[in-house]
Amino acid sequence: MADFKANAVFAEIKQRLSKEPGLAKKVNAVFCFKIAGGPGGKSAAWIVDLKSASPCIKEGEGKADCTIKMKDDDFLKMMTGQLDAQKAFFKGQLKLSGNIGLATKLKALQQSSPKSKL
Repeated sequence: MADFKANAVFAEIKQRLSKEPGLAKKVNAVFCFKIAGGPGGKSAAWIVDLKSASPCIKEGEGKADCTIKMKDDDFLKMMTGQLDAQKAFFKGQLKLSGNIGLATKLKALQQSSPKSKL
């Protein structure tokens, strides 16, 4: 999974969680990101747990409040603000299941400044 573009996004989120401890409480949800279209056409999944006492990001699938399915390129674009999530949803580039209302909270996890390493 190291070659997925999504890795840079999750590394950035991990850094932000350590610098902004209140961020997890603000989002208060568990997301499963299922990313397709990675290197060699591979797929991968990550759990972003922002609900537990110690928020974490880990590779693999698991129980989530909201599941997000996207292609690797589209996910990177969305999380860096180059692709509008609502437009991506209506175009079929973003698929949601579970509590889809929680997906609106993803805005808090998006790139916060142009100095980001994404």
